[in-house]
Amino acid sequence: MTRRELLRWLGAATLAPLAGCTPPPRVERGDAPLPEDAERFGGAPGRYGGRCVLSLIQEPKGLHPLTVEDAYTSQVVGLLQSGLTRYDPIADEPVPALAKGWEVSDDHLSYTFHLRRGLRWSDGAPLTADDVLFTFDALFDARYPNRYAQQYTIAGERLRYEKIDEHTLRIGTAQVYAPLVNDIGFVSILPRHRLQPAFAAGTLLEQWTTQTALREPQAIVGSGPYRLLSYRPGERLVLTPNPHYWRGDRQGQRLPYIDFLIIRIVASQNTETVLFATGQSDAAEIGVGDVAWVGKAAATYDFTLHDRGPAAGIGFIWFNQNPGRDARGRPFVAPHKLAWFRERRFRQALLHALDRPGLVQAVYFGRGQPLHSVISPANGKWYNPDLPRYDYDPERARALLAAAGFRWRDDGLLMDAAGNPVEFELLGYEGSQRLTAILTTFQENLRALGIRLRLSYVDFGSLVERTSRTFDYEASVMGLTGGGDPSGGKAIYRSDGRLHVWYPNQPRPATEWEARIDALMDAQERTLNEAERIRLIHEMQRVFAEELPLLFLVTPNAYVGVRNRWRNVRVPPSGPVTWNIDEWWTAQEKG
Repeated sequence: MTRRELLRWLGAATLAPLAGCTPPPRVERGDAPLPEDAERFGGAPGRYGGRCVLSLIQEPKGLHPLTVEDAYTSQVVGLLQSGLTRYDPIADEPVPALAKGWEVSDDHLSYTFHLRRGLRWSDGAPLTADDVLFTFDALFDARYPNRYAQQYTIAGERLRYEKIDEHTLRIGTAQVYAPLVNDIGFVSILPRHRLQPAFAAGTLLEQWTTQTALREPQAIVGSGPYRLLSYRPGERLVLTPNPHYWRGDRQGQRLPYIDFLIIRIVASQNTETVLFATGQSDAAEIGVGDVAWVGKAAATYDFTLHDRGPAAGIGFIWFNQNPGRDARGRPFVAPHKLAWFRERRFRQALLHALDRPGLVQAVYFGRGQPLHSVISPANGKWYNPDLPRYDYDPERARALLAAAGFRWRDDGLLMDAAGNPVEFELLGYEGSQRLTAILTTFQENLRALGIRLRLSYVDFGSLVERTSRTFDYEASVMGLTGGGDPSGGKAIYRSDGRLHVWYPNQPRPATEWEARIDALMDAQERTLNEAERIRLIHEMQRVFAEELPLLFLVTPNAYVGVRNRWRNVRVPPSGPVTWNIDEWWTAQEKG
């Protein structure tokens, strides 16, 4: 079968129900030996073959690890690339990946990482310590702004790194940094032999775009379980096994087992759910409103729905508190509105005004709970359950507004002390019926309080642009993924963080409470005592809950469906169910 015939077959296969379809052809896996230090999967060995169909509700924005900004792109890049370590959501700890192990100096300021011997990129070129150094050179280069440079800047100093030999490197920190082993796995290692010319030319971030994926997919070289075979914008990505992947099973078979991993691009979560519930995909997250009807199809299409308890992500509304000005010298936010948004009692009042218990029932069908923290209750030991709570209480909301100097006109409209009517615009993103229901409820709740709220919807890319770059908005809404060590969220928590959404990248803390959060984050990074780290993270959450820069919404229960034909599925408490998809296999040749 030629490449063209194969792609035609794959295209037809993704458009038809899986049951009864023609068995897929086998892929050529090559005869490259496993690395000398290959990681051996300890579970039940599987067999090669099969096709797994997943779906994605937003197209990847590109496939360059340093340009990843959203969870959907991250999922695809994570299938193609690897880091020095990786997070195991079952064990809830970092585990070896490209690095087989590490040692820590007595003063905990130096980490020596040992790469697996025999590592190779998907094109067969050796993967060595030079690639790791190249990666850190790139992410710390001012020409290439990215999300990792700040993460790896400790006590105002970037990580120090040096090559010891081809398989060994040393990483140093300016002060003790407890989550270093966890955090070092955030960045995928880049292939120096492929990207060095672009790095030198200043065009590194222009590589591996969606156009590359469309026209020259083989140019995207990685160290993850898969490599890209083809990409059709708006339709699908097709991935095949990386013939040089660094994991195998105890029988010496190289992972992954699946021959073809097909990722369909769909218009919405509703479409994703319908595809799964009708046997046209193999795994999907299922929204709480769809659990009942999807469950009725479980016997017909032979799948299981797993209830994972509270979701790990957080959803929130926030106000633009950026005091800066645009290129024309105009303030991002009108001064009188900025004064409202920076008033703690105003923010607290509006959360009291939001009927979150009603949202749990009406939008989430009772399968959820109001969120009270910047960390989800799914995050186990890191979550603080003893925080101030803002129950639905319109009278309490009115009392807080009155205490802050607001007054009501005879017609019921809320006015500030200067006589300005309280009205603002909230920017949402298109394509989510659930979000529309939440924001409509918020609008109605505020109307009862005398506040005029205008809702405006844009595509997600435009929302990100306006809230993080041009600051052309008054209020907005967003959801962020979570789980694992809270060190991964410091871009949200810290005043100088990129995701400190209400006023990002502050040159210095704008308020005493933000300075307090910075100090707590610094302190938890410096302690190696986990119980003390947990205490500090709990205190950080308390400051967030008292000051309320984010109006927390609802934590729904998380449900995921997986077809029963797949073996070695290990459903984690949070994160993608496909986190170990390199271990999945099926004895069924048909879909």
